[in-house]
Amino acid sequence: MAIKRKRDASWSEFGFDPLECILRKLPFLDVLRFKRVCRSWFSVAENYGSSPCYSPCFQTPWLLLPSDKEDWEEDYDGEKERGLCFFNLDEKKKYRDVCVCKEVYEGRCVGSSHCWLVILDKTANLSVFNPFSGARIQVGSLTEEDLEFTDVDAYTLKEEPQVFVPKAVVMSKSEKNKDKDGVVLIYGSRKKLAFCRYRDDRFIELDGAHQPYHDIICYGHMVCALSQTGSVEVWDFSGEFPTKVMDMTPSFPLKTAEFQRSFGDLYSSQFYLVESCGELLFIVRLIGDFVDGNGKPVGEEDLFNDEDIQPYKTLLFHVYRLDPHEKKWVEMESLGEQVVFVGGNHSISLRVEDCPGCIKDSIYFTDSYWERMNEDCSYGGHDIGYYNLRDGSVNPFYDILLWKMKPVPFWIVPNHGR
Repeated sequence: MAIKRKRDASWSEFGFDPLECILRKLPFLDVLRFKRVCRSWFSVAENYGSSPCYSPCFQTPWLLLPSDKEDWEEDYDGEKERGLCFFNLDEKKKYRDVCVCKEVYEGRCVGSSHCWLVILDKTANLSVFNPFSGARIQVGSLTEEDLEFTDVDAYTLKEEPQVFVPKAVVMSKSEKNKDKDGVVLIYGSRKKLAFCRYRDDRFIELDGAHQPYHDIICYGHMVCALSQTGSVEVWDFSGEFPTKVMDMTPSFPLKTAEFQRSFGDLYSSQFYLVESCGELLFIVRLIGDFVDGNGKPVGEEDLFNDEDIQPYKTLLFHVYRLDPHEKKWVEMESLGEQVVFVGGNHSISLRVEDCPGCIKDSIYFTDSYWERMNEDCSYGGHDIGYYNLRDGSVNPFYDILLWKMKPVPFWIVPNHGR
């Protein structure tokens, strides 16, 4: 008796796309490999990345940085063309062929949030750009008609854009809600706040009461700003116009204040605001303005007496959490199972179990000392590493071959979505 064989089912009869189900489970690198299988799979991945149901797997931040000299490519005129690469902390490996680079070189990167780079071009036009998908959104121009400039601001905007805009963050991971999403930034010599929604095409000043500001972060439709005095303001951007919902002025941390009084002639400081496990953290970065061969800060008077003097270098961090009831910053001796990423990027805190290759209780940092970045052609952008709160050590995670790193390294989260 002949056995009747069932007809093979077509994938179209499943009622869903099996390949899309697979994509939902893949980390970024595996999505890249998926796209290279064939044209059909490439098309599926591209369509999924731009669809409303796109939900990427969690991804550890990568470091965007200039390629080393041996990786430079030769263009048609025989000149060496310097490209960009990404450094994967987990694999301790660089990738060159995963992104579009041209936009980064056409302007200056003044911030990064999620998968977006915030680019300020030579004509003061600001845009956000996803180097993995190629998606780009024109935001608006920084003009004296819309914003308050001082006498020196016009010059700084043209010659040192990263000094003029020390931090810019994107409100959302995607471009799907252009009516409410956009960019918030710190600008000018007075370090004021401004924002621009994608729909508006122009920047508007935010009613901050505690300038100068040092950092801004977004979560949901909330924007938080940290001032030089340690005050925190929060705006709700869910409505037609942002509404301030918190204005707290805790006293400045005594430990950091005493350190600055005692060693202010040897150190400079930078402040970061981080949301971590539902709490706001105030992170103080202490940078030796000049450092000797033993990693000790030295004064300017020692520059001519010691040949082994290095340019500025991060040596220490102080970490505090906000106690909203007592209205004060409370020192933290440990981050627990968290890892923090700071620099020119949107400051973030992640669980170490979600960040393979990272050391728990550590702060991973990139160079954001914009005022000194271009003071010498032999260094700038070089100050990267991680600080471990447990033992107070500063360690490298990437071997620097060039002290002058241009473009400046930035943390960014790989994501093909739009």
